[in-house]
Amino acid sequence: MPIRVALLWLAALVGGMPGLALAVPLPPARPVLPWDAPREFAKPLPPARPAILPEARRAQGEFKLAAAAAGSPCAELLAQEIALADTGKIVDAAEGCGTAPVTRLTAILLANGTFATLRPAAVLRCETALAVARWIREDVAIAAADLGSDLARIEVAASYTCRSRNNVAGAVLSEHGLANALDMRALVLADGRTLSLADPKAPADFIAALRRSACARFTTVLGPGADRAHEFHLHVDLAERRGGYRLCQWPERKPASD
Repeated sequence: MPIRVALLWLAALVGGMPGLALAVPLPPARPVLPWDAPREFAKPLPPARPAILPEARRAQGEFKLAAAAAGSPCAELLAQEIALADTGKIVDAAEGCGTAPVTRLTAILLANGTFATLRPAAVLRCETALAVARWIREDVAIAAADLGSDLARIEVAASYTCRSRNNVAGAVLSEHGLANALDMRALVLADGRTLSLADPKAPADFIAALRRSACARFTTVLGPGADRAHEFHLHVDLAERRGGYRLCQWPERKPASD
């Protein structure tokens, strides 16, 4: 059969049988190009964050303000009018911290009618806040006055922080996690002088007076030089120990040579 006749016969055969057209191979699919990918803005947006945060808040000093219970140390602190403070409650059960009631101590009224502010404000258990206020008012301010100027400010290094002791993983809960401790780095006088508690040039009699009074009022005192973690600040707390044991470690520093 001539080639031309064979081609015409094949064309007629295919044209008369539509199903055979499906056997014709299709061209390869076009590859997906980068600009064919779904756009980022096409993804569904996350649900809107609620305007009011839940009651259980994270640690690091957030707390819910509330009225202090009558007769509590917080009520005593405010009734004596020796401090400016907001009373409230720390809710941090998920982290193993939290205590109630607490106060955010912002300033202490001194006997001469002036205020010594805390910067930043200290979040403490009411018992601890009351002890700190009395110590500053009755001992620290008097020791500062002997230097010829009123106490104006307390530089706070730490107060309530939900963490383990010395930030060591797996260690017992720090007194800071119970809002039962205050760390101080320096005191500022009304005449502008700053007295760093770790400065060997700080007046020896002044530091000695702070050491005696702190160890008399608090169950734990770790001053500059007590250990590496307390090299540059003073730590005081009201930790309760078996048998009423107290810890006072604030070594005397030799005055710096001229």
